[in-house]
Amino acid sequence: MNEVSRPRRTQQERRAATVAKLVDATIAAIGEVGYQRTTVQEICGRAGLSAGAMFRQFDTRLDLIVRTAEEVFDRQLVGYAVTMEQLGAQDNPLDVALRFLRRAQHSNLTHALREIYLAARSDTELRERIAPIAENYYRQIVATLERTGLLSEFPEQVREPMFFMLLHVFSGEAVVRGVYQRPDLDDSVLRLVEDMLAVYSARTATPAPED
Repeated sequence: MNEVSRPRRTQQERRAATVAKLVDATIAAIGEVGYQRTTVQEICGRAGLSAGAMFRQFDTRLDLIVRTAEEVFDRQLVGYAVTMEQLGAQDNPLDVALRFLRRAQHSNLTHALREIYLAARSDTELRERIAPIAENYYRQIVATLERTGLLSEFPEQVREPMFFMLLHVFSGEAVVRGVYQRPDLDDSVLRLVEDMLAVYSARTATPAPED
């Protein structure tokens, strides 16, 4: 019996596959060796493609970096949305959300994004190109946070600052833990964060109306 031949991929499908390989290789490279050492040669070597194949899809390395940042944002939004949608079934939704936020900051995906952010501090063109993407990303995260009502017990004006405060705590922790391993301290930090939030929630709670 003759083996059924697989349909040939279209040019658009081949291009999408090549772009996916390049983006995956860029994420891995930036997360592992840093932004500056993620050269065209490094990316193409990891992707198993020639430099010519890369430049047929992207005019410059910067174009590929920007596309990679977009992909990182998209993947993180998907993971964030899935986690938030499942919070209603959890006994302690806030604890689950905090642990997810912490894990996300330790992922290679976020390490790559952090490297891009650091590079953007001194690279005007990179900063200008990823700033609107980042703005939309954080806007969607905050909107999802509001929609789920996870922080509804807190005053509306502090919910967004609270999210960014927690994000920065866990992001900074992920950087330091690269050279200073303290899992015992990490557990204590998480308990402290939850206790502080509980105390603040109790302090800002609206008194129940009297009968």
